[in-house]
Amino acid sequence: MENNWTIEQTKELFALAKTAYSQGKGLKVAFTQMSEKSGKSINSVRNYYYSQLKMFELVPSLAQNIGIETVREKRAAFRTFAPDEVRSLVKRILAAKGKGISVRACIASMTNTPKEALRLQNKFRSAVVRHKSLVEEIMNELNAEGSPYFNPYTKSTSSNCAVKGIDKLNEYISKLDEKEVNGFITLLSKLV
Repeated sequence: MENNWTIEQTKELFALAKTAYSQGKGLKVAFTQMSEKSGKSINSVRNYYYSQLKMFELVPSLAQNIGIETVREKRAAFRTFAPDEVRSLVKRILAAKGKGISVRACIASMTNTPKEALRLQNKFRSAVVRHKSLVEEIMNELNAEGSPYFNPYTKSTSSNCAVKGIDKLNEYISKLDEKEVNGFITLLSKLV
């Protein structure tokens, strides 16, 4: 099918877009409806819509002359992460994963909206891939604090906490007298 558009089809496309927008639906609804009516692919409809929208924004009188009212979707302002936000996010997720909590569960505890959750998850993944030195610095920090953490590069959980636990156990045993040590060993043999 040819990809030529009539003025009537263009008017109809922009009317469908306006209706979808006023109903709180995405433009994809309008593109799908126009695709079904015209026999053009949804991608062709979308591309045509945005090319015409750009032209109508550059020459508003053209849209007015043929009776088209344009609708520009209002997107939320793009908000970048501050360096301390990235550090805090990565640290919190690595520590949570070290305790066996999934990335998604950790993020879900940080936000209520799916969009924000996706934003945080994407930023975490991006930091792991693009900022290895920062992630390693945070892992070293968690290690120094004695906190368990997940290493995303080796896909393993730190064992430093187990070592510190063994050190504490050794310290405890060293303070026991002979009778208490024998009782402790008897107790351990029953557990094994």
